[in-house]
Amino acid sequence: MNSTNRRTFLRVAALSFITVPLLKSHNVFAAVACPQVQPTDAKVLKKLLDPAGKKAKQLKFVVNAVDAKDNKKYKAGNTCGNCKFYKAKKEVENYSTCAMAGNKYVPSCGWCKSYKLNKKKG
Repeated sequence: MNSTNRRTFLRVAALSFITVPLLKSHNVFAAVACPQVQPTDAKVLKKLLDPAGKKAKQLKFVVNAVDAKDNKKYKAGNTCGNCKFYKAKKEVENYSTCAMAGNKYVPSCGWCKSYKLNKKKG
């Protein structure tokens, strides 16, 4: 290996070593952009939790977790998608049923006051 290739290799390796942890810490690899787009699946639309409905208001539910930043129970990174009540195995278009919301569909980006970290995910 000549010195130019060695320098290039070392430069790229060092940059990768530094950059990857920084990217991970800023959720660059997050699969879902928040707020999410409205689902198109008919089953999801039929059972979608209405954010203006009575149940949503009781739960202090928000479609986008960052909108809960003024709630003292909310902590950054808490979303329906990593909550133990969100049934990820039933997820369709980044929406799934939630036990606390009466098994209505909620967005993975949402949040409510009943949030509990899913220890298997988090």
